[in-house]
Amino acid sequence: MRKPSLHIAILEPSRIICEGLQTVLYQSDLDCRIHRIETLEELTELLETVPVDILITNPLQFVNREKEVRKIRKQYPSLSVAGIDYGIIQKQSMLTDLSFTLYDSAEHIVNVLSKLDKQNRSAALQKNEDDNLTKREIEVLTGLVNGQMNKEIADSLNISIHTVVRHRKNITMKTGIRSQSGLTIYAISKKIVAIEDIEI
Repeated sequence: MRKPSLHIAILEPSRIICEGLQTVLYQSDLDCRIHRIETLEELTELLETVPVDILITNPLQFVNREKEVRKIRKQYPSLSVAGIDYGIIQKQSMLTDLSFTLYDSAEHIVNVLSKLDKQNRSAALQKNEDDNLTKREIEVLTGLVNGQMNKEIADSLNISIHTVVRHRKNITMKTGIRSQSGLTIYAISKKIVAIEDIEI
């Protein structure tokens, strides 16, 4: 018996929603193994033994636990999070990569998860191949390290804000680092900037 190519954890207290998601996934073309968990602590235990690719959860469960979630995501950077939007008014969580609603079709839900899987695989390949940044990405990274906002970087480099955002995404994909402090440490360790040159 071959191993599934995708491990998906569902962190959802509602048994009905969880079983519905499991049915959608098992009836799809995704080659996956589903792990049902009920707490962040169970997620941490699972991640120690299973290479979970995607976590499906309602981001409202992370209220007052953002710090713990960020720590998990930092420790397991290849973990993607798909948020379940229950249809109530809520902002897109900064802790999720993509989301879907309970009212979306099974096909749409599978497409969202496939997109996350594709992004994960692409990031892993790119990271394995090369994390060298282009000249322009280094310029954007230097601006970020010095505390510049996207608009300030765009103005100083004479490029659009959209281009700055694209370069930032490329930097994150290549380095696997999402946080400002992590990028600063990366830039110093790669000798892109010197500590004494950082403007605080």
